Parts: sequence; C-alpha cells; structure tokens
Amino acid sequence: MNEVIKLLKSHTSIRKFNETKITDEQLQHIIESAMQGATAGNMMSYSIIKIRSENTLSKLAKSCDNQPFIENADLALLFVADNYKWHKYFQQRGIPETFNDYSGPCISDFMLGTEDAMIAAQNAVIAAESLGIGTCYIGDIMEDYEYHKELFSLPKYTMPVALVVMGNYDTKPKVRERFDKQFVVFDETYPSITDKFINDMFSKEESNNADFSKKFYKRKMDAPFFKEMIRSIKLYLDEWS
Repeated sequence: MNEVIKLLKSHTSIRKFNETKITDEQLQHIIESAMQGATAGNMMSYSIIKIRSENTLSKLAKSCDNQPFIENADLALLFVADNYKWHKYFQQRGIPETFNDYSGPCISDFMLGTEDAMIAAQNAVIAAESLGIGTCYIGDIMEDYEYHKELFSLPKYTMPVALVVMGNYDTKPKVRERFDKQFVVFDETYPSITDKFINDMFSKEESNNADFSKKFYKRKMDAPFFKEMIRSIKLYLDEWS
C-alpha cells in the first residue's frame, strides 16, 4: 500500500504526549506543507499562529473546555479564517471608493476563508504525522468569543476555526471505526434517506446502547460547551454580515 494512503487510513487523535521536542526543522516542514494547501484564488485567506508558550497552552487547556492534555503538547497551531488582511489591502488601494458595492468582507469571503484555513490545517496534520508527530484537532477554540479574541489580538473579520495540538508520543490509540461507506459516499446525486437507511446507519451503535441517540445528544448538542459554541459563532458571523 502507498505510504501516504497508509498514513491517512491510520490517522487517530493523540492526547498523550511525551517530552521529546518537535525540532525547528520539523516545524518548518509542517508550516510549509500547510501553506501549499489549495486556496481559493490563491488568496490564502487564513493566518497561522504558532503557540509554544507553556503559559498560553495552559490557558487554552482551560478555555477549550478544560482539556488538560492541551497544556502538555509541545506545539499548537491556530488556524484563523482571515479576511482582515485583504480588507486592509482593498482599503489602502481605494477599492471602496472605486467600487461602491464594497463595504467589507461578506459571508462568502468568510466561507472561503474557513475552507482555506481547514485545508491548510489538514495539510499540517498530514505533514506532522508523516514525521511521526501526533496531532489532535480542538474545535472548542471556536467558543469563548471574547476571551480568544483578546488572547490572540484577533481583529474584525478573523475567526479561529481550528486549533491543532502536536507532540511526540509513545503509544498510539486504536483507530476508531467509521460509518460504512454506503452511508457516506453516494453516486452522482444525494439519495432518498429512508427510515431503513437511518436504522442501518446507526445499527451498530444502537446494538450496544439502545439509548444511543439520547445519550449522544445530551453529551454533545445539549451540553454547555455546544451552546457556548453556538453563541460565539453567531458573534463571529455578525462581523461578516
């Protein structure tokens, strides 16, 4: 099997790191790989903030829903959807005066910036894992709008969409089973989702836990962190509306 395919198919999140440091050369390879990711119009509507400060990692371990392993990481990369730099460029070049319909970045800019940032993040993850470095995405960085804005001095038209913590590790968890391809990959068009489709899709989960749906909803969608994420994302979206 091709080594890249093998790497991708063996991905799993690492949440326990050892003391071995990521070298500057390794970090350079990770950053350069991230920046070679596909990007809409070659605009690179994102920014990457490197975090190695133990103090900042400790703060993130608390602000990202109290996950202590974050502060034990050697490195975190914050991927920010960023339309601010292009906005400043357009302002400096008189675009608002030349094109009356321009008043600032719009929601489509936000979506493209988010896509760019996530593509860069995944490139970084693949590069890190090819070097034997463990990674874990932290989606909770989208919460606590006010705190994270201040912590990273984020201006308007920027949003932290992914935090990736990295470090070397001793043991790798077992790869978690995914849904079968028949429930995810479709030919040509989206299918009609019948009751049988849903029953088959979740049959394994419910065979082990008849109350899977209720317990999952309560753990995720009904949890305080999820409600806080909704609140913060709405505040970010207001900046682009």
